[in-house]
Amino acid sequence: MGNAVNADPLAVVQAFAKAWDEHDLDAVLALVTEDAAFESARPGLNGSRVVGIDALRAAWSPSFAAASGTFEIEDTFVAGDRVVQMWRYLGGANVVRGLDVLRVRDGRVAEKFGYVKT
Repeated sequence: MGNAVNADPLAVVQAFAKAWDEHDLDAVLALVTEDAAFESARPGLNGSRVVGIDALRAAWSPSFAAASGTFEIEDTFVAGDRVVQMWRYLGGANVVRGLDVLRVRDGRVAEKFGYVKT
């Protein structure tokens, strides 16, 4: 694995969140499995679903390039291979609160499902 993070789900998700907040797409992608599934927190019944590193790179590149906002982690819960993070997104005048449910497999994020308050 490019970024050596042990298989502890909390350590993996903390490294993932740090790379995300630093807008380091390569570091984020080094922390996901080849078949990682991501469901967006954006509006819609299920948000959009993206699967696989190449598809994730294509989907995330525009927002990482813009590097416009930051996530503030409010709380984190660990249950086995799953980690739940409550967060607040700060992007200029916009503040959004939500949470992500992540599953870690073999020291990498295999799933990330986002939900937001409306």
